[in-house]
Amino acid sequence: MADSIPDRMHALVLHEYREEIADAIDSLKVEQRPVPALNRGQVLVRIEAAPCNPSDLLLLQGKYGSLKTLPAVPGWEGAGTVVASGGGPLAWWLKDKRVACGQHEDRDGTWAEYVVANAAECIPLKRQLGMEQAGSLIINPLTAIGLLETARRGGHRAAVHTAGASQLGRMLVAMAAELNYPIINVVRREAQVELLKSLGAAHVLNSSDEDFVNRLGAIAAKLQATAAFEAIGGDMTGTLFNVLPEGATVYVYGALSEEACDNIDPIELIFHGKTVTGFYLGAWLQKRGSFEVLRAASRAQKMLIDGRIKTKVQRTVSLEEAVDGLRQYVDHMTDGKLLIMPHTGQALATT
Repeated sequence: MADSIPDRMHALVLHEYREEIADAIDSLKVEQRPVPALNRGQVLVRIEAAPCNPSDLLLLQGKYGSLKTLPAVPGWEGAGTVVASGGGPLAWWLKDKRVACGQHEDRDGTWAEYVVANAAECIPLKRQLGMEQAGSLIINPLTAIGLLETARRGGHRAAVHTAGASQLGRMLVAMAAELNYPIINVVRREAQVELLKSLGAAHVLNSSDEDFVNRLGAIAAKLQATAAFEAIGGDMTGTLFNVLPEGATVYVYGALSEEACDNIDPIELIFHGKTVTGFYLGAWLQKRGSFEVLRAASRAQKMLIDGRIKTKVQRTVSLEEAVDGLRQYVDHMTDGKLLIMPHTGQALATT
């Protein structure tokens, strides 16, 4: 198999961080780059599917917590087949196996034909799991598992989630139901209310309704919902913080509004034992260690195979179609993921 690995590959390359997302997407170019060399403990993965997540968009804008030295290939996660090993027992064992992998370091990501991954961070895929679902195995499913575990270990009897209609939000509905853990799902449109109810969500609130804050406070008090999974930022963070019961913790894990967390009442902070903290999947994974991460990933794979959770894909694109696909995706993110499949489509022109 190693003989079939080319010296060069096609990749989607970012040359400049730009604050406006449309400008950032337009700065992406399909180029040829050398297939990267491997160090011991690393593997080369032939990428079959790599999604665009909100965290990828933040990277393009230069707003993510850890950036890459440009020019660089974006893409935080993906799935494919290990085609080469840099040496070491685990890396050799993974050879020719299908894996999901993440790329959080300062090197090229998954929006390319090949990517280097640390063998210890690869997740072997179950035979029944197709590549389209495997491509998004890490960020959303494991974040949902991590948020629920964090809230339950923190003694919170119920939680609020502010991106209820997102792909992650839909997974939370299913995972929380299996744990018999109440979730108050917050959405922005009435159609999203009906969508989540059709998925079995018991508590769904529309933040656009005039009585949203009062209803949220009443349901949170009834369920003793003292945890909030906050993906929006801006005023929403403070709204949650101020209305939730005493001792509440707001776990900020996203920044969809691209606004600073705001509107926090200092009286609630001082006198009612409330806190605001961050949840970062990378840190959660590091604390859990390899065995616990593999166990969580195994649970997610089983749920995907059984159809209990699913990543909805609105469009699959080749590398040459990716820029057009990304332009469409940013305006229709709740319709599903954009999935980049580098080895599909017509042959790309060299640059």
